[in-house]
Amino acid sequence: MILRYTITLLLGFTGNVAFSDQETGQQIDQDTWGVVSQAVANADIEAMSATYHPDAVVVNGNETVPIRSALSKWAEGMKQAAINSSTASVSFRFASRQDDESTAFETGIFKYSVFDSTGNETLMFMNFETLLVKKENRWLFLMERQLNETDESSWEELQN
Repeated sequence: MILRYTITLLLGFTGNVAFSDQETGQQIDQDTWGVVSQAVANADIEAMSATYHPDAVVVNGNETVPIRSALSKWAEGMKQAAINSSTASVSFRFASRQDDESTAFETGIFKYSVFDSTGNETLMFMNFETLLVKKENRWLFLMERQLNETDESSWEELQN
């Protein structure tokens, strides 16, 4: 009896997993990923901050930090980059996107590029997971988890 109940629960859960439709994905991209890409390119921490829920958490390695702390650290990095005359860009590719009308879970790789004052590029590819919520008709990051660095071949495998 317990086994049958467990199987029913698992099948019920699996059957309810929703995969992102194109319209929701575009709305999430517009509210979050596109804004973050522009914010990094423009060193605009305020625009980046607007993509996060006030209670958002960043998970990095063995550490969890409130988004306020992460944003402060990122702002300092942006200021230092300006002093050094370097610029940055970030782009995203997705391995999976799941959502319903008010929540989403996405996984993928981000490509972070830093260009120094002479134009030399330093690349980093990072696996990530993120949870989002829709509040007041706007998608916001609730949790960002940076997993582990990966390589360009993994990036190329995700063609979205």
